[in-house]
Amino acid sequence: MAAIVSAGFSRFGKRKEGIMDLAAESALPVTRKYRNGIDFVLVSNCYSGEFNDMSGLNNLVTTYLSMDSVPSIRIDNTSGSGGAALFSAVSLVESGMARAVMLIGIEKMSGKPTREVTKIISSLLGEKEKAAGPSLPSLAGILTKLYMSEYGATRESIAQVAVKNHINGALNPNAHIQKVLTLEQVMQSAVITDPLRQFEISPISDGSTSLLVVSDGDAESYTEKPVYVKGIGMSSECAHLTDRKTLTDIPSVRRAGEIAKRQSGVERPDFAELHDMATILEIVQSESLGFFRRGEGWKAVLEGATQIGGELPINTSGGLNSKGHPIGATGVAQAAEVFLQLRNEAGQRQVKNAVNGMAMNMAGFGNSATAVMMGIGK
Repeated sequence: MAAIVSAGFSRFGKRKEGIMDLAAESALPVTRKYRNGIDFVLVSNCYSGEFNDMSGLNNLVTTYLSMDSVPSIRIDNTSGSGGAALFSAVSLVESGMARAVMLIGIEKMSGKPTREVTKIISSLLGEKEKAAGPSLPSLAGILTKLYMSEYGATRESIAQVAVKNHINGALNPNAHIQKVLTLEQVMQSAVITDPLRQFEISPISDGSTSLLVVSDGDAESYTEKPVYVKGIGMSSECAHLTDRKTLTDIPSVRRAGEIAKRQSGVERPDFAELHDMATILEIVQSESLGFFRRGEGWKAVLEGATQIGGELPINTSGGLNSKGHPIGATGVAQAAEVFLQLRNEAGQRQVKNAVNGMAMNMAGFGNSATAVMMGIGK
């Protein structure tokens, strides 16, 4: 078993700082305290070449942090990079290949126009999808229409996810958007991809988050409040969406969640961080993970079940929707929110009496997914 013993954060948003300074902002609070014990560094990053004209980012980061002799690897799994990096960190620790792995998720995206950013991110799509010309947001719009048609979900129920997540994001000092929105404001914002509106799609963000992963046997020598990785699963799916049976279920998410639940022995977490690049994805993922029955996730949103204080709070951090989506940092930040919640350090967005929490980080449009179940106590 592995444990997370420390976390560092940068504020997400459109930042003037460069990628190296952003990495240091979250990493230095951890390295200053534990530098001598760190024997491996994983850098979760997707597009340093496309956005920042930089390659070999992992070595550049370790040198910037004065950790030149520590081996490092850059991990790119598109928007699922952070989850894949956490999976790798846990594997290194559990195999005995490393004792303490520093995980740094980082992306600097705001230097290019929105159209170019969308094009770069959509490069992950298969040739069939590229030929048809969709982007990731436009696919979310198609999924929204399919889901509403198949299950009778109301348009307001989808938008209500954004209302909830912006309420949560306003309580998160590291969130990109810290503004409470009404349902009317969400529904009247600019159309991005019919029927989804501006506030239902994650913003283009810069930022970083860092975690320190160690073996469970060493965890209490680092902190009195370690958070244990009780189960972690990773799964993939066909890259061509046109070859999938349906879009309203995400098999990679479902299978990754099943592995994490089976390993941990926890069928239902007390709360979860899901990959809401678009509002509809939070609902569909909550069903694929078995939190709600197929076609009923939208009802749970309307009933308040996914709010802080509800039956199963989802995206207490504000999610990608409000917290932001600096792609390489996203999965690390999701796990870091679970870490804070389980240590009772989430401030005004704290979930009461939480013992277990799940983070689910998705690559592409379900091309792969990593689910991690974390908890207090071995």
